[in-house]
Amino acid sequence: MGWKLPPLNALRAFEAAARHESFSLAADELNVTPGAISRQIRSLEIALGHNLFIRNNREVRLTAESRAFSVALADAFRNIDAAADAFIETKSGNPLRVACSMIVATRWLFPRLNRFHTRYPHRHVSLTTILPTETSPFSATTAEAVIRLGTDEWPKNIVSHFLFRSELVVICSPELLQRGPPLKTPDDLRHHTLLSSALRPQSWQRWAQSAGLTSLDVSSATEFESSALTYTAALAGHGIALGERAFITEDVRKGRLVVPFPLVHQNPESFFLIYKREMEGVPRLKEFCQWIKHEASDSIAEVATIEAIPRA
Repeated sequence: MGWKLPPLNALRAFEAAARHESFSLAADELNVTPGAISRQIRSLEIALGHNLFIRNNREVRLTAESRAFSVALADAFRNIDAAADAFIETKSGNPLRVACSMIVATRWLFPRLNRFHTRYPHRHVSLTTILPTETSPFSATTAEAVIRLGTDEWPKNIVSHFLFRSELVVICSPELLQRGPPLKTPDDLRHHTLLSSALRPQSWQRWAQSAGLTSLDVSSATEFESSALTYTAALAGHGIALGERAFITEDVRKGRLVVPFPLVHQNPESFFLIYKREMEGVPRLKEFCQWIKHEASDSIAEVATIEAIPRA
């Protein structure tokens, strides 16, 4: 295609002058003299065959048509700038640094990450784990983006994207139900070993309150140092645990875990992708953000298919 473009330097001078409505300020921005700006704009006016400014002594004003032209130019320059940034970033090969808890990494993100690499083969993700108890989102990591629990009350310099709710259900291995005491009602939990994570010590108490259980002794639960170990113990049949619905869909579908009761406890927290506002517009982060929000939407749909095992 043969582009019929006016002189690009003149377009750049006009866009800056139009934005500032001042030749002098445009000259300062582009590091040239006001006279150079004036000559560039005059050459553009000759090329277009129309005046772009109304000149009154030392004041210049845009016409209605030239204002619309300047807006279109600004959009075009932004697109060019973004394309250049994306090209440079792609060639640099810098990975996107993402941080999350071990349980989020192993039970939610890892099984999906291949789909990101398939969609964006030129991108790389460097993943590190952090404790979910960290109070400041970026205090213990050099990550550019963090997946974590929260109530969407972040500092003003943080951008957040909702992923999915924190919803807890009772989980156990089907083998445990076959060999252990009956587990037909929530009250039957008192005959089983409860498994809990030291990182989420209030989970059983919250669930019991939702279930209306006052006699359940959650203080005697077997405690593990992380949620990841708690899930592993439940899979191995060592007891009954609480699981995030978003983290158990595959195990339930393949019969490795069952959900004995339909009761779902909704925590006040949700899972978010967060990053510093200064990272907005960075191509590798924009791509990851779009992808993970799509994955989270699919995950919510999958969670809706989880049902408690049928009772006779």
